[in-house]
Amino acid sequence: MGLVAKSSLQQGQRSFNRLRLGLPASLILTHERSACTLENISSTGACIRVESPIAKGSTAVLCFHLLRLYAVVMWSRGELCGLRFESPVEREDMQGFLWIVQNREEYDRICREDLLEAASTGFGR
Repeated sequence: MGLVAKSSLQQGQRSFNRLRLGLPASLILTHERSACTLENISSTGACIRVESPIAKGSTAVLCFHLLRLYAVVMWSRGELCGLRFESPVEREDMQGFLWIVQNREEYDRICREDLLEAASTGFGR
């Protein structure tokens, strides 16, 4: 499974493959920070699931672990919305997402251990 651009485009098609994730993340808007689910991602955008609709054209920062991706909301339909990133996601970060897809059980285990360690040292508060 590689991270390459599609060779031909037609109107309305994406230019880069998307990785399906379904991972917790957060979204910072000008007036709030809220939890979201990162449904899928490409190097140029993402689809997220949110609790409350977000207006098309809103600016946002998608936060996933230490990664901060500046974006514009391109569409919003109920609890799903599409983001277009201000600049492409670095190749190394996309490879990290690909690793998560290919090693989901290991990723989940690492996250559980990190939460336990944070809680035991008091940093999880």
